[in-house]
Amino acid sequence: MSKYKRSGADVIRWPDSPDAREALEEWFAAPPSTSYLSGDFLDFRGADLSRLDLTGAYLANSDLVGVRFEEANLGDANLANAELQGADFSFADLAKAEMVGCSADKARFRSARLFSVQLDDAVLTGADLSYAILNSAKFYKTDLRDANLEYASLRWCTLGGTSMPAVLSGARMFGCQFEGAKGAVVGPVFVDEGATRSLGGGELEAWFSAQGAENIQVVG
Repeated sequence: MSKYKRSGADVIRWPDSPDAREALEEWFAAPPSTSYLSGDFLDFRGADLSRLDLTGAYLANSDLVGVRFEEANLGDANLANAELQGADFSFADLAKAEMVGCSADKARFRSARLFSVQLDDAVLTGADLSYAILNSAKFYKTDLRDANLEYASLRWCTLGGTSMPAVLSGARMFGCQFEGAKGAVVGPVFVDEGATRSLGGGELEAWFSAQGAENIQVVG
């Protein structure tokens, strides 16, 4: 039996917008095997959708500011260009989600599963990604300034390219796993547990290499 929920009775708090609530109610009423939540351009603020099975949800360009998705399933969901500031995805499953261009300042992804997620052009400044699984994720031009990535797994991920680097300035990266990671980044980043030791340039490249990421270039 799935640990995820899929009924109106399982909604902890409905969105304030009547249109967003109607979209949820229509989705709950449809056969689970043939439908997905269609919520693009809708305003879901005020909602707590934790532990719901939102697999494949279409939420592109939606307003999800402060919405709670703790332990929810958003695998294969489309969150492109969505407003996610302060949203809580702790322990959620977002495997293979489309998140290009989303704005997720100070959003929480602690211990979330973000395997193979597309985060190109996303803004994640000050976001909490500690202990998250980001294996094979893509970060072209992703803004991760001051983000907390401590103990996150970034194996085989692509941290941008030379002309489209991931911006990691001020990010906390102690305990990260980087085996097979590649790309180009802008530093410096904090590499110790107390966030007092900052590395940039050649020192940061050498640090990445020592973590198993021999193909990460520091471009700024």
